Amino acid sequence: MSTDRDTVRSYDAVAAEYAAEAAAMPDWVATEIDAFVTDLGGSGRVLEIGSGGGRDALELEKRGISVRRTDISKGFVELLRERGFQADLLDPLTDDLADPQCPGTPYDGIWACACLIHVARVDFGTVLGRLAEATRPSGRLHVSVRDGDGESVSTHGSSATPRHYVETYWRESALRSALTDAGWIVSEIRRCIGRPDDRWLSVRASRA
Repeated sequence: MSTDRDTVRSYDAVAAEYAAEAAAMPDWVATEIDAFVTDLGGSGRVLEIGSGGGRDALELEKRGISVRRTDISKGFVELLRERGFQADLLDPLTDDLADPQCPGTPYDGIWACACLIHVARVDFGTVLGRLAEATRPSGRLHVSVRDGDGESVSTHGSSATPRHYVETYWRESALRSALTDAGWIVSEIRRCIGRPDDRWLSVRASRA
C-alpha cells in the first residue's frame, strides 16, 4: 500500500463531508485543468488517481475528456458510485493500472491532483514509474504535491470525526529528478497557492 492506513481510514470516515468541503474549484486547479485539456487536444482517455468527490473529473468531462475515476479510499469510491459514476478502488503502488474499458490501450494522460502527497517518499518514484508505463508516449501528466521539506501529519477539517493525514513535502529539484527518473519529461513546475499557507508544486509533464 502506497498510503498510510490511518490516512485512508480518515478519508473513508468523512468522504461525503470532505467532498462537500472540496466542491469549490480552486483557481490554480482550474488553470491546470485548462492547460491539461489543451495539451491533450480536447480529447482522450485519462486515468484519474485520487478522484475524491469527483470535482475534477466532472470538469474534465465537460471539456471532452473521458475519465476513469479511481481512489484508494473505499469511502470515496462508494460515494462516487452512489452518485451514479463508475469508480474503481485502486492503489497506484500495487494494483493493475490497465484500463478495464480499453484492454491493451494505454491512457492518453494521468490526472493526479493533490493526492500523491500521501505517497511515502520511498514509494513515490515507483508510483510515478508505474503511471508512466500505463501512459502512451507523449501522453500528459498533471501531478501536484506540497511544496516544502520532510513529512507532516495534518488534522485539518471541521468534522467531529478525528482526521489523520500523513503528507510528504517536496522541493522542486528533487521532484523534477523523481519525475525524470520515472520516465517523464517535465515541461513546467509551477508554484501555486491555495488556502493561506497552502503551497503546491504543480507539474506539467509528458511521457518520454
